[in-house]
Amino acid sequence: MSWRRDNRNLGTAENGAGDGEYHSALFQKFVRGIERLEPRVELLDLGATTPDNLLYWLRRGHRVAAVDVLGKKVSRVAELGIGDRRFGGILCWNTLCALSREAAALRVAELRELLVPGGMLFAIFDGDGRTEPTPVRYRIVAEDRLRFEPLDRQLRLRAIATREIEALMEGLKPMRLTVMRHGSREALGQAPSQDP
Repeated sequence: MSWRRDNRNLGTAENGAGDGEYHSALFQKFVRGIERLEPRVELLDLGATTPDNLLYWLRRGHRVAAVDVLGKKVSRVAELGIGDRRFGGILCWNTLCALSREAAALRVAELRELLVPGGMLFAIFDGDGRTEPTPVRYRIVAEDRLRFEPLDRQLRLRAIATREIEALMEGLKPMRLTVMRHGSREALGQAPSQDP
C-alpha cells in the first residue's frame, strides 16, 4: 500500500489562522493534478458544497456538476443525474461518512469508473475514525487552504477507520492519506493513465 501520513499541517484554528481554517497539501495536489489534464476538465462535487466553491472552479475554467448527496437516500451513482459524463476530478467532501461500509465501497467503485485516465478523487473523512463525527461543510479558501464550519443539518455520520479508507481508495494509484491536526483525514487518489 502506497500512502503517506502527514501530521505537519499548519494553520488550524488552534494556532490562530482562523476559525476552522487549515492548510491542505492534498487539496493543493488535487488542484494541480486536474489542471495538468486536458484544458477545462469537468469536475463532480459531491457533498454539501457552497456557491463559493463552485465559483472557485468556474473562475479556473472548469465546468462543475454539483450534487448535494448528504442526507439523501441515493444508493447508486446512476441516481445522481449526471448521465454518462466522465470527470477529471471528483470531490467527496465528507459524503462517504454518511454511508454504510458496503454503500461507501460501492460508491467509490462507481466513482472510479467516472474518472478520465489520470483523473483524481479527493475525499475527506471527518473525525478520528473512532467516534461519530459532527457534520461540517468545507469551503475552499485558496488552492492550499480549506475551512470547515458546522453544517445546519441533523445528520448521523459514522466513524471510518483509516484501514477502511485505505481499502476504499485501493484502486486509485498513487494514493495519499493525510491526518489533519483537527483529526479528520484527507485522501487523494488518481485513476491509472491509459497505456500509450
